[in-house]
Amino acid sequence: MTLKQLLDYSKSKDGAEYEYKEAWQADVVKVKGKMFAFAGKDKNGNNIITLKNDPTANLELRAAFSDFVTAGYYSNKKHWNSWCYDKETLKFELLKEQIDISYELVHG
Repeated sequence: MTLKQLLDYSKSKDGAEYEYKEAWQADVVKVKGKMFAFAGKDKNGNNIITLKNDPTANLELRAAFSDFVTAGYYSNKKHWNSWCYDKETLKFELLKEQIDISYELVHG
């Protein structure tokens, strides 16, 4: 999947606002002024999207998808996961589901 696909899906959420943060070199999608998705690169240059989730679910996802997901990069590691989205075997549907969860948690 591509960054464009992920951003287009994130931006399609009701009330979503997009901005590019030059200082972070990252794409940010917010709702109600609060970030629910941001995409950039980790320290190794991997393409990542960071999304919010329940702390228990985050631990389970990290264990189940250890090839793709780590504790949130540049964020609270308890509440955020970073997904290396350009891995060929990672399913777009899974990331759409994670974007939905992140949006709902922030949107309230």
